[in-house]
Amino acid sequence: MAMENMHAHTGVSSVDLLALVLRVLLLTSTALVAGIGLLRAVVAVPTWLAWVAGGVAAAVSAWSAFALDINVGFAVAHAVLALAVPIFLRWRAGVTYLGFGLALLLIAEAGLGHSSLAFFSDTVFAAVAVVWFGFAVGSWRDDSGLRPGPVALTAALALAGAGIGQFLLSGLLDRRLVDSTYGLVLVGLVVASLAVLVLTAVVRDLRRVYRFGAVGVLIAVIAWTALPGIPRPHDLPVPGVPRLASAAGTPVLVSPHRPGRNLVHFPESAGLDVAVEASGRIARAVPKPGSSGTWAEVELPAGRSDFVVRRGAEQGSVDVDTGELPTLPAAVGADGPECASAALGGIVAGSAAQLDRCPATELSTEDDDALRKLVGYLASAAVPSINVVGDDSPRARAAAEVVISQAQQRGLAVRDDPGGALVVVSGWSRAAEVLSSASYLYGVHLAPWLLHGPVVNSVAGSSIPLRFDPRDQRSLTYGMAVASGFGGEPPSLAGFRRWLAARQENLTGEVAIYASAQVDVMRMANHQHGSSAVGQWIPQGTIVAITGPLSPG
Repeated sequence: MAMENMHAHTGVSSVDLLALVLRVLLLTSTALVAGIGLLRAVVAVPTWLAWVAGGVAAAVSAWSAFALDINVGFAVAHAVLALAVPIFLRWRAGVTYLGFGLALLLIAEAGLGHSSLAFFSDTVFAAVAVVWFGFAVGSWRDDSGLRPGPVALTAALALAGAGIGQFLLSGLLDRRLVDSTYGLVLVGLVVASLAVLVLTAVVRDLRRVYRFGAVGVLIAVIAWTALPGIPRPHDLPVPGVPRLASAAGTPVLVSPHRPGRNLVHFPESAGLDVAVEASGRIARAVPKPGSSGTWAEVELPAGRSDFVVRRGAEQGSVDVDTGELPTLPAAVGADGPECASAALGGIVAGSAAQLDRCPATELSTEDDDALRKLVGYLASAAVPSINVVGDDSPRARAAAEVVISQAQQRGLAVRDDPGGALVVVSGWSRAAEVLSSASYLYGVHLAPWLLHGPVVNSVAGSSIPLRFDPRDQRSLTYGMAVASGFGGEPPSLAGFRRWLAARQENLTGEVAIYASAQVDVMRMANHQHGSSAVGQWIPQGTIVAITGPLSPG
């Protein structure tokens, strides 16, 4: 039975008590019966104790196979070996091999799927438990040739080293050690391991060392077996790094996580009955045009604090630490949701970088190039005129200048004419408002950063200049990461770029024009195009390339 499968039942948000109890009982009883068998040639153990240990290990193994999704083959092999030890106890040579085999199975089960360092630590804990319990429950012969003293010291040193190593590898060298169940269990493991070492070094009576030390070994082993079944505490909040947490049964995103005004974002799955209480004030989370889910604007003080999330009858708190950083106004204005989406892309990629700027604060070289090529495409399509819609953000103003300048160079009229085309270079909020009533003979054309489901689906169809395919594997991988990390959140270009940057990648493709359309527009007969699958860039819609790479001219 693979212990890694048992881990899967413990989850990360709550403890699966049944899986946790079964794991502790199985590994401790298996260590005892394996030690009895392995040391039978030199240690005399009461037969009844071997039967009790073997029976418990076999029973728990069978129970685990029945109650949890555990491989039946492993469970049967485990139970057979556990019962074989007391059955063959009188045959010293044979039972030694059985104990050795059971010890190997224990090590394999405990370390299955772990990294090399974690597997080494698991091996030490399992081996020490087997040997120590084998000596502790019986009496050894002085003429056996075995030297229990050096064995005890070696085992105690190995146990202490593994305990300290587990502590250092955990990364919890902070207040989470006393603020979380995981941290307290980890501290208990280290203290018990060191106590065994001290006892071994101080006490001269070896039989007392083994018997009293068995208590410390048992505590250390129980803590070791329990750790994979206890949720690890969340990373501590870092000033300026947007905070992704969970409260009241829903994901929560705090951006920019600086002193002053902040946005608190909830996914659509959280519903509409959500409110945030911060600094004595209550702010309801409401939808924002062009973005998904709901948003609450709150004031956070400098340094460490927390706020309360109320969602229906549920409530929970989120701890924050804004430090002494300056404010980031662009992260909470009309373009705040896009900025938060960019931050979320970095978070789901594992980045701990500060959010020090927002996409709407400048027009990137890549987007400048894409807009120039979009105007060239429209001019080559004999569009009579274009209407350019922007907003007051630095990016939108720069983008409007680029589009208008290019249009003038190509003899393309710039005016608001339903007989022409609409080019939108604003942020999400303004774009969603404009697109909901847009009707232009030559269609609607969007800036690259407007590739976001709630924006694009504001209009039946549109075109966007992109240098990547939203349907390729890399794009969908990002989309699925964001959706699974934040309750079905749709992807965005800003988030994709930050996700790529965290992976030391970037967008390097040539610009092509992609057309998007909602599902109900693309139906033909009984065939429905589009998809609402997790990770799709256009939920309930489709997006396809309608040109090849566009030339600079």
